Amino acid sequence: MGFAGLSLRCALSVVLLGMTVGVALAEETQPATSTAPATSTAPAPESLLRNGDFETDSDNDGKPDGWGLPAGATWEKEDGNHFLRLVQSEPGKTVLIYVAVPVKDEHKAFELSYRVRYENIKPGKQSWFDGRIMMNFKNAEGKVVKPGPKHPAFRGTKKDWETRTQKFVVPDGAVKLEIMPCLFQAESGTLEFDDFRLTPIDAEAVKAGREAQDEAKVAAARAKVQRKAGEPMIANGDFEKLNSDAPAGWFPKNTDTVSCVAEDGNHFLRFRATEPGKMLMLYRNIPLATDDKALELSFRVRYDNIKRGKELWHDGRIMMNFKGANGEKLAGAPTPYFRGTKKEWQERKYRFLVPAQAVSLEFMPALFEAVSGTLELDDIRLAALSEDEAQAMANAKAETERIKSERAALIEKDLSMPAISKELKVSGNQVVTAADGKEIWLQGLSVDSMQWGPGENILWSVRVALNEWNANVIRLAMKEEYWFGEGKGPEQYRKTVDQAVQLCAAKGAYLLLDLHRFRAPTREHLAFWKDAAERYKNNPTVLFELFNEPHDISWDVWRNGGQVTDKVKPKEGVVVENKEELKTFEAVGMQQLVDAVRATGAKNVILAGGLDWSYDLTGIVNGYALDNRGGNGIIYVSHIYPWKTGWAKKILPTAEKHPVIITEVGCIEKWSDFSFIGPKQRYPLEGWAQDVLGMMQKHKLHWTGFSFHPRCGPMVISDWNYTPTPYWGVYVKEALAGKQFEMKKMR
Repeated sequence: MGFAGLSLRCALSVVLLGMTVGVALAEETQPATSTAPATSTAPAPESLLRNGDFETDSDNDGKPDGWGLPAGATWEKEDGNHFLRLVQSEPGKTVLIYVAVPVKDEHKAFELSYRVRYENIKPGKQSWFDGRIMMNFKNAEGKVVKPGPKHPAFRGTKKDWETRTQKFVVPDGAVKLEIMPCLFQAESGTLEFDDFRLTPIDAEAVKAGREAQDEAKVAAARAKVQRKAGEPMIANGDFEKLNSDAPAGWFPKNTDTVSCVAEDGNHFLRFRATEPGKMLMLYRNIPLATDDKALELSFRVRYDNIKRGKELWHDGRIMMNFKGANGEKLAGAPTPYFRGTKKEWQERKYRFLVPAQAVSLEFMPALFEAVSGTLELDDIRLAALSEDEAQAMANAKAETERIKSERAALIEKDLSMPAISKELKVSGNQVVTAADGKEIWLQGLSVDSMQWGPGENILWSVRVALNEWNANVIRLAMKEEYWFGEGKGPEQYRKTVDQAVQLCAAKGAYLLLDLHRFRAPTREHLAFWKDAAERYKNNPTVLFELFNEPHDISWDVWRNGGQVTDKVKPKEGVVVENKEELKTFEAVGMQQLVDAVRATGAKNVILAGGLDWSYDLTGIVNGYALDNRGGNGIIYVSHIYPWKTGWAKKILPTAEKHPVIITEVGCIEKWSDFSFIGPKQRYPLEGWAQDVLGMMQKHKLHWTGFSFHPRCGPMVISDWNYTPTPYWGVYVKEALAGKQFEMKKMR
């Protein structure tokens, strides 16, 4: 059956009802030295391919049993031997035969053998338009499972029969192997097959043979790379060598979007997004030498107004991929990325190990489908590190992996423990156990990073906070876009949240699920709470923090919803705490979020933050308190930082009537680290940490110290060894251990 003018994927879709081609990973097809079927004194193992010698036609229909004959395929006989013949009668058409073999659990690897001869096979328009045997593994859902076998290809003429063999491992989840001998859109040719055999073999032997083969390929490829002393791995990385006005080795000519720019006699590379979502990228492939065990990448960078596109990686970045001898991608290279604005040149350095299987490094600076922005790069340098430096890095990596493995085992043990957290409810201005009314004082830490990605060291941080810092509550910041997947499967993201809940439950502690958004909630946030509340409804460990930081709205909009405008008048004493663009939109109110949670049947305690980036709670005692709708109660949320004053007015009146939790509280080291704070709000830092802890202790406010992440300020810890910062973390750890602080000054 022929399909002229179709791509490989398209033609297969027609022939095989949606089948696609898998990526190859197998032994190379090896021609045998004999021109006749091999013989052996030992009995040959039974083949899984029925009638692979094409000798049986039990129903006398003129076709070999088990094999179809589409147009262009015939069953031939020569000197008493039967075989299949495929003929390219019309250029660009496809002649394809399809058989499927069930894969059983005990099948771990296969050997495919066959005899083949062919004549005058001329490739078509694409490199894969020739004679070949296409093969795919499929799972129970009919989807291709990777890695799959290589597709042996045939071109030109081989008039004598050759016996060929191919060995390959069965990938996990495979239930079927599809085998498709074909002339695929070739220009011309005749292709003949005989004596197909598919037999199960030992997988370890196949893997060992492939590894040895690949090692030899890598060694040969690297040995060919000979650099002269001082020769850069990336030529013209300073962009000073020009062909006309374009940098030699990078691109042929300047455009509006990618150009070489001169400034004060210095040349550099510029990417400029002229339309949202467009890919701007340059490509260099850097061959690796034998002694390249570890690399250092350095460059200068500055950028302006880079706004992220639809996906997490739609920004400015330098993409790098190690490639293996068979063209496969290998992990290990970092991906520096750039968002926002850095108007001054910055120098950056990255050190990373080279995988032993790598033969080259792809280097791709890009504005990757960003909404907007300009990215400028200069003095790009890639250099091999010394053998001692590489070994030190390898040792450090091995130690990191050892620690990671030990931590995973401890986490797994804790996850197997029974849940012992007691259900909570609100009673007056206290939080108590629902069963016996025992007062609970929630004191803990804010574990961050799931608000900007899949999370960094989340479970171990939760474990350390509970076991070593004596926290009885964890605030876990997150976003709905990751919860729902943002175009990808959200399963791992949700699993991390589930496991964080389990770790808290095993210690009798609590987890605040924080929807880490700003300004005012929308329909998307309403959808999140309907889903999350259904998942965790009436789980005694989980409390719902509805919305991170409302700001620049009225108390009426806060409670009931309404239009939010982009025209906002600055208020005295109110600091703009991030660069999020103000827009006009229709907000849902906090009461609607409460109603959405309660509509699922969830009675979990709810947390609701006030205005001014969740600092100001004055509206709660002035007619804007929320209706609990029959649940276990509402705790009101405030966030306190050194630029916030008026604790006695903004927080304490509400704390007299309702429970209050400070889910973000943090002291900074110096004002220069928080340059967005204006001079009028730069109040004295001396004694601030002790004062705020003393105030919360005196009034028994619940709290979670911000932030239990070494790069999210203000930081409680300075590194992933969980070393307390001297200006904030030391005091937080002491307070969680029971030390009482005196509030010497009401701020």
